[in-house]
Amino acid sequence: MSDRQGSFRPLARLTVVEIPRQPALLLLVTTLILFIGCLPFLITHNLGEPGKLVRDSAMAVMFLGSLLLSATAACGAVSREIRRGTAGAILSKPISRTRFLAAKYAGVSVIMLVFAGMCTLAILLADRAAARQFQIGWAFLLPLYGAVLGAYLLAGLINFRTRRPFASTAFWCMAVLLLLAFLWTLTLDGGAEAGVIDHGDHTHVDPMAGEAVPVRWALLPACLLLTFAALMLQALALFCALRLAVVPTLSICGGAFLLGLMSDYLLAARAETALWARGLYILLPNWQHFWMADALTGGGQVPWHYVGHAALYAGAWALGILLLALASFERMEVR
Repeated sequence: MSDRQGSFRPLARLTVVEIPRQPALLLLVTTLILFIGCLPFLITHNLGEPGKLVRDSAMAVMFLGSLLLSATAACGAVSREIRRGTAGAILSKPISRTRFLAAKYAGVSVIMLVFAGMCTLAILLADRAAARQFQIGWAFLLPLYGAVLGAYLLAGLINFRTRRPFASTAFWCMAVLLLLAFLWTLTLDGGAEAGVIDHGDHTHVDPMAGEAVPVRWALLPACLLLTFAALMLQALALFCALRLAVVPTLSICGGAFLLGLMSDYLLAARAETALWARGLYILLPNWQHFWMADALTGGGQVPWHYVGHAALYAGAWALGILLLALASFERMEVR
C-alpha cells in the first residue's frame, strides 16, 4: 500500500465511523424515513393517478432531507475537527491538505449514499402502499415501521451488551433492516381479496383489486438523480464548513438550493442579453435537472442516458466546488 492510500483510507474510514455517532443525524434520518412511511395515509388525494402525490412528496422529502443532512454531516466532519484542533494534529503529520479534504468528502459521501439508499427503499415501499385508490397497503408499510423500531431496539441491546455507541449502531442497523424489509416485501403481491369497496352511501369498484402491486422500478433513476444532487450539496456544505458552523452553512446551502430551483425563472430570459445573468446562470446549480417527478406521471420513465448526462454535470459542478474549497483550505490557518 502506498503512502497516499495509507493516509487516505484511514481518514475516510474514520469519517464514516464518526459522523453517524451524532445523535442529531440519527434523529434527522429517522424522522425523514418515518415521514415518508406516513405519507400514504397522510395524503388521500391522487389527482387521477394513484400514488402520484405520495411519490412526489416522498421524493421532495428526500431532496430536502439531503440539504439538511449535508450541512449536519459536513460540519461534523470538518468544522468541529478544526475547532477542536483535531485537524491541526492530523495535518501536522505528513498528510497533505488535499488528501485530508478528499478523504473527508469521500467519507461524508458514503454516509450520504447510505441515506439516499434508505430513502429510496422507503419511497418504493410507500409507493406500493399507495398504489390502490382508497386503500393503504399496510403490508408494505408495517415492515418499514418495524425496521426503524427494530433498529432502535437492536442498537439499545448492543449498546447495553458491548457499550458500542447507540447512535451509529442504530443508523447502520436501520440501513440493514430497511433493506431486509424491502426484500421481504418483494415476496408480497398486496392483492386485495375483493374488488368492491363499501363507502356507506355508495360503492367503489377498484379495477386493480385482486391484482399484484408491482414495484415501480422506474423510481430508481429518479432517486439516483436526487442522489447526484445530494452529492453536489455535500460539496457545497463541505466548502462552507471549512470556516462556518452549522447554521451559517445550512443558510448558505439553503440559499443556493432555492436560487437553483428558481434559476430558470429568474435568469434564463436575462441570460440571453446580460453577461452577468449568463455567468450566474451557468454557475448556479440548476436543480430542475435532477427533479424528474413529473416525468414519472402516467407510467413514464427517466431515460438512463439522461441519468448519465446528469451525472457528468453533477460531477463537474461538485469538482469545481471542491477545488474552490481546496484553494480556501490551503490559505487557511489551522491550529
